[in-house]
Amino acid sequence: MGRRTDQQLNDNEDQLMSADTSMEETGDRQLDVAVEVGDGWTRRLTITIPPGRVGRARAAERKRLGKRVRIKGFRRGKIPVDVLEQRYGDFLDEHVRSVLVEDAYREAVDETELRPAGAAQITNVQYAPGERLTFQAEFEIMPSVTLDRVGGFKVERELAPVTDAEVQQILDGIRSEHAAWNAVERSPVDGERVSVAIEPLPDPDSEPTGEARPYQFVLGSGEALENVENAIKRLAPGETGSFAVAFSTEGEAEGGEETRQLHIQLDSVEEQMLPELDDALAAAAGDFEKVAALEEAIRTDLARHHKEEAEGRVRGKLMEALIDANAFAVPQALVDRYLDEMIQAPEGADPEKVREARQELAPLSEARIKEQLILDHLAKREGFQASDADVREEIERLAESRGVSTAELRRRLAREGSLEAVGRNLAVEKVFEYLKRESGVE
Repeated sequence: MGRRTDQQLNDNEDQLMSADTSMEETGDRQLDVAVEVGDGWTRRLTITIPPGRVGRARAAERKRLGKRVRIKGFRRGKIPVDVLEQRYGDFLDEHVRSVLVEDAYREAVDETELRPAGAAQITNVQYAPGERLTFQAEFEIMPSVTLDRVGGFKVERELAPVTDAEVQQILDGIRSEHAAWNAVERSPVDGERVSVAIEPLPDPDSEPTGEARPYQFVLGSGEALENVENAIKRLAPGETGSFAVAFSTEGEAEGGEETRQLHIQLDSVEEQMLPELDDALAAAAGDFEKVAALEEAIRTDLARHHKEEAEGRVRGKLMEALIDANAFAVPQALVDRYLDEMIQAPEGADPEKVREARQELAPLSEARIKEQLILDHLAKREGFQASDADVREEIERLAESRGVSTAELRRRLAREGSLEAVGRNLAVEKVFEYLKRESGVE
């Protein structure tokens, strides 16, 4: 048989592309998929793409390439096939292999109705032009949750009473917020506000350059290091000094320190003048006519806060009991993804410290994932889905509590991608009400 002409090769490509298009339109994927069950939630797919599909994909890609590239001596779109193969054969093989593997993996997952919990590991790719393409994809699937026990747990609601000390602490905070600050001409003490300018120096003999940074803070509030505050306390307003200050060394063993030279200028010292706890302060704090009304509002808020805390503890205990009574494993892929979101290490972070942090937080991550899986499972099993009316009513309630219009809040939630979370939160509330009934929690 004589050698085929370039025109015959191009005609064959057109036929292949036409056949490939027809196949896609009819939905004939022509994949051979074998599923192997591994340890836990691991699944391994062996996927085989027949030679015909491989050939059609390669011919289509070669024709597209021929319309894009320029080769000296040939018009674009009229480059002979053998020239394209000589120049771009390796590129075509690599590109077609990559595209076919990606597409076939996605189709195989749809065909097997598996739900991957994370990215797949692609291995054992066997490919040669004109032959079938075979590869393996290994991944973990989303776990199937089975709850044999959802009630009868011994969980008590522990509601803490509102104490006078709590009320007094909030009243003291209100007095502090409305306090006046009066300048004094002496060295400062804890609880007083200072204005300072601080400049690091290379060594004790260096002179300040005038590039000090200004700071203002209350001594003893934790805003500045204790050693820096101790140096400031040795100055009076208008005085300056150079101090050797010890700093903890990050990354060293516990107790590691280094000394830095700081030039400090104390500009002013102010003492706090607390107002009387009277009806005038009550009016300024929240438009209350009497101090008694302010205290009553504080007690009401604290009682609501204690009730919410007690509810949170009840829910935590119920989830712990559910997890203990219904053991199941969590795919490592879910744990890794959860940890990635929790620990967003900056570029250049110590890999060992990041590894230690992930190891330390792994149990907490696993517990949180189990809780989410259980809540979603129960919401689906018991039909606790929020209706459109429920979501609409909840958005109206949230809008009123935040002092915005319903339309504005809906737009804000949509922009933040939080609109669906409203319905899920309502479903979760129904799940917990169900769980509390099953264990008789009042």
